[in-house]
Amino acid sequence: MNKGELEYATRIALNNFDKWNDCTGVLNKGESYYYEIQGVIQEAVKIGSKIACEGINADLTKII
Repeated sequence: MNKGELEYATRIALNNFDKWNDCTGVLNKGESYYYEIQGVIQEAVKIGSKIACEGINADLTKII
């Protein structure tokens, strides 16, 4: 996976989070929790892409 693909996957995940949040109204944009969840989503995309590319035994120490 190249950098552009990873950035695209991250943007899609964040857009889906925003759609969900807009429907539910759980978090106000600009709150610290909103940005914290965005960070978690970004890390989850990195972890998922690394496992998808390298397999379940991928070394995640640089991500986590």
